[in-house]
Amino acid sequence: MPQPNTIMQVVLSLRVGGLERVVVDLVDHASDDFRFVVCCLEEPGLWASEIPPKRGKVVALHKKPGVDWRLFWKIAKLARAEKVGVIHTHNSTAHLYGAVAARLTRAHVLHTEHGKNIGEETRYYRLNYIAAQFTDFTVAVSEKNAEIATRREGVDPRKLKVIPNGIRIDRFTTPRHEPGRCVGTVGRLVPEKNYPLLLRAVAGIRDVNVVFVGDGPLRGELQKHAGPNVSFLGQRTDIAELLAGFDVFVLSSTTEGMSIALLEAMAAGCPIVVTAVGGNVELIQHMQTGLVVPPNDEAALRNAMERLLSDRALAARLGAAARAAVEKHYSVRAMTERYEQLWHQLTA
Repeated sequence: MPQPNTIMQVVLSLRVGGLERVVVDLVDHASDDFRFVVCCLEEPGLWASEIPPKRGKVVALHKKPGVDWRLFWKIAKLARAEKVGVIHTHNSTAHLYGAVAARLTRAHVLHTEHGKNIGEETRYYRLNYIAAQFTDFTVAVSEKNAEIATRREGVDPRKLKVIPNGIRIDRFTTPRHEPGRCVGTVGRLVPEKNYPLLLRAVAGIRDVNVVFVGDGPLRGELQKHAGPNVSFLGQRTDIAELLAGFDVFVLSSTTEGMSIALLEAMAAGCPIVVTAVGGNVELIQHMQTGLVVPPNDEAALRNAMERLLSDRALAARLGAAARAAVEKHYSVRAMTERYEQLWHQLTA
């Protein structure tokens, strides 16, 4: 019988996050035509346990701070030992290490660009520009990311494709709670999410409870400025149940690739408010599947939340339309099939 093609997924780690969820879902839902090695440049992370041995192995290389020159050779050695056909990298640091290592082997390189952290964009552009010279094909998770890849990172448009993220929609079937006045969000507590804006906006709304789900370096600072009606739940595994209790889901980001948390809120049928950045505007159409407001506009964000809290008919209509849109276009099955086509092309 023919042996399955081996794909190496290269990531910083499998910590809790949207990029990491995509990698885990790709490994867990791909066909038996493929086996996987997940190469974590740093530590394995919490979600490493979600990859069963029959789907592949997880290897952590424990990267040192700064440029760790050993990793190029370690990745190449691992790729040769596992007979890897494609090194599939995710975001700029993994891209550089994986693409250069591939030059030392016979592996092809597929890169997925998920998004960039605020303040480090120039560095990421530079890393991706260097790595692009050794990359066979690039995937962007949104049209905005694709535009940046061609304009700033030297990616040939003929070797670029947009594949939106997908989620396991079947996980989000919890019946929605009776309407209340709960505004919630899910995500890492990092500058990119612009949660101080959300705190300022909800402070002007009466009788509303606010829930933050997720953790990150800004948690302490955010808690200092939060009122008594704001709860920080940290990392949770019951996301579907929590989303079912949100009367409004809010994403106040200043930058986004294609948010997994937003896709999950759509699947849960949440009434949604997002800022007009990145993939948000590809997922949410204003007054069709949610409300879209300008970034960094406190008054507009507050008004949109108040509108959905007061107009229950509009909120229900938008939530149902968001659920229908994610079912049609953003399933994990559809995402995986698109990646499988590229893996097959590169290993042929």
